[in-house]
Amino acid sequence: MRASHLSLAGLVSIASAARFVLHIPTTQVVNPSTLTASTHATLQSSGPPLIAHLTRSNTFNFYNVTPGSYFAAVHCRDVAFEPIRIDVSLEEIVEGSGEKKEMIRAWQTFIGNEWENKGESRGEGGNGLVVEVKAIGQKYFFQERSGFSPLSFLKNPMILMALFSMVLIFGMPYLMENMDPETKAEFEEMQKKSPLGGGGNPAAQIQNFDLASWMAGKTDQGSSSRGQSPAPQSKKRG
Repeated sequence: MRASHLSLAGLVSIASAARFVLHIPTTQVVNPSTLTASTHATLQSSGPPLIAHLTRSNTFNFYNVTPGSYFAAVHCRDVAFEPIRIDVSLEEIVEGSGEKKEMIRAWQTFIGNEWENKGESRGEGGNGLVVEVKAIGQKYFFQERSGFSPLSFLKNPMILMALFSMVLIFGMPYLMENMDPETKAEFEEMQKKSPLGGGGNPAAQIQNFDLASWMAGKTDQGSSSRGQSPAPQSKKRG
């Protein structure tokens, strides 16, 4: 009697198990026929995962899936695929009839987010539902070495400084020769008033240069005239 109950329970569990297919479509990102033989898909809930290998028809077939909520992922060496949430449930065909059938619903899901945060629907139906799994992009494990680019060479700060110095060295004499006479005279006057524009040793001029006095607009002649005290005036006797 007990054995009959166990066999009935086993038949009920088998009858309530669902089956569905994950399909990889051919896109610009991936050609499923070129994927490696190690490509497989896993379907995991609370227990050990169910594993399905890639078939010749570019599908992963899952059988005997009991009701529950599952996380489906495709594992491939060269291509990354989007994760899928799949819910398997038993629903009555007609209310009150007691007859139930398997209902499979699939959504896009996101790693690192809450489980209830579902994305776009990827399909809904009964047994034999085909769910398409989209490829996100190729996997790159090595960084490609970039070739020589003249533009990146000119963007170097040291190269820019050298080019600017060359422009000053070779361009300033040409500008001075073609400069307007009035502008040239003003420029020479500014050079004369500059603390480093006079003759003598430039190093000594830099060492003896008084920045504070120069910023205040003082000159040697003005400071010497201010430093001399006025001569006392003689009082006239009445």
